[in-house]
Amino acid sequence: MGNMTLKDVSPSDRQEWKAEEYHGKHIHVCTTPRVHENEDLSGHGQQWDFKVRVTDDGAGPTAHECANAESDPETFYSTQAIAEDLGFTRGRELVEGMRLK
Repeated sequence: MGNMTLKDVSPSDRQEWKAEEYHGKHIHVCTTPRVHENEDLSGHGQQWDFKVRVTDDGAGPTAHECANAESDPETFYSTQAIAEDLGFTRGRELVEGMRLK
């Protein structure tokens, strides 16, 4: 597994993307808090989503994508760290799928 680093994005893209190099591709993950859609949740009720983009090595998150995915809207993640970790896991799955083609 590669090192995780923050990548600069254009001023028009204010989301914070984190990136990881994996098998010659860059996996970019952005987490965002979700509007409280499920009022029945006990506890803090925080819900997080993720977006993942896979680009060629050295490209930023706004570059042409080789693949992308978003978290399942039917599933919620209770912390930003969990959403981010699962975003990178999904990104590695996408890269592995590209390698098998």
